[in-house]
Amino acid sequence: MARDDKARIADILAAIADIRADTLGMDFKTFSQSPVVVRSVLYSIGVIGEAAKNISEDFRSAHSSLPWRAMAGIRDRIVHEYFRTNTRRIWDVIEDDLGPLERVLAPTQDNAS
Repeated sequence: MARDDKARIADILAAIADIRADTLGMDFKTFSQSPVVVRSVLYSIGVIGEAAKNISEDFRSAHSSLPWRAMAGIRDRIVHEYFRTNTRRIWDVIEDDLGPLERVLAPTQDNAS
């Protein structure tokens, strides 16, 4: 079954919600010392990256302020260079990148095809 942009955006937003739920009340030290949470977040970031890779060019162009290549790139690093995962960088994604991504994508849910 082919998935459209609306489904992929829903996947991204669900992954963001999962990350928020998994890291609620945590600081970096707690996060970095919680391997189960780190793995869960890595999986969710992988989902975000895979969905971003498959969003249509039209949608990406219409939302060119989003770092589509970076989202795909971090997914590739997690999957292919898992042994070099930088927990601090992952925490920075949680703290700095998810909010702006959600703020742009959430309003598009009704307009995506």
